[in-house]
Amino acid sequence: MKVTLKIKSENTVESVQHEVEEIDLFQFQKALGVIKDVFEMTQKDESLKGLFAELFNEDDSDSDEGDARFLSHAVGAFEVLLINIPHKAFELLSATSGIKLETLMSQKVNDVFDIYDAVIEVNDLEKLIGRAKKSLAVTKAKMSFMKIAKKATGAAMASPLA
Repeated sequence: MKVTLKIKSENTVESVQHEVEEIDLFQFQKALGVIKDVFEMTQKDESLKGLFAELFNEDDSDSDEGDARFLSHAVGAFEVLLINIPHKAFELLSATSGIKLETLMSQKVNDVFDIYDAVIEVNDLEKLIGRAKKSLAVTKAKMSFMKIAKKATGAAMASPLA
């Protein structure tokens, strides 16, 4: 899917067509690195952990108290939420779209949403995640079988009757 990038150079603006394609392994590896960074950031920041816990907390017994806790966590996580997480989101979009981060950051907000939409449309993320889970499950099953076979082979060799 094509998107139009506007590249500024001194006093001129050049419109360049960029083809957003399905992600390749290099992009996938970059994307996983960014996701790992966000996960680590979340794990290290107590306010952010608390904020996510409040977001996914289904206990609404005292909504005023819950709102106060949520607000407290949000204020504590303010810097991470408004500075670090958005930057990581742009890094992720850069990795998955194939557009250099500097070029992406110089685009207008509506154009960035067009780029995001193109990445989502071109890459069936649900299918990709399902495929990865399937492959990992097969790998896990094979590794379990290999461990069992190794134990059985080792036990048979150690047996005095063999």
